[in-house]
Amino acid sequence: MGAILDLVEKMRSPMGIVVTIAIIAVGVFFIRWVFSDEEKK
Repeated sequence: MGAILDLVEKMRSPMGIVVTIAIIAVGVFFIRWVFSDEEKK
C-alpha cells in the first residue's frame, strides 16, 4: 500500500505526470499490438 501512495506522490510533480502518461501510452500501445497480432493468425 505504501508503494502506491509513493507513486501517487510522484505523479503530482510535472515530471511524474509525463512519466505516468508515457507508461499508460506504452501499455495501451502494447495491448493494441498484442490484440492485432492475435487477429492476424
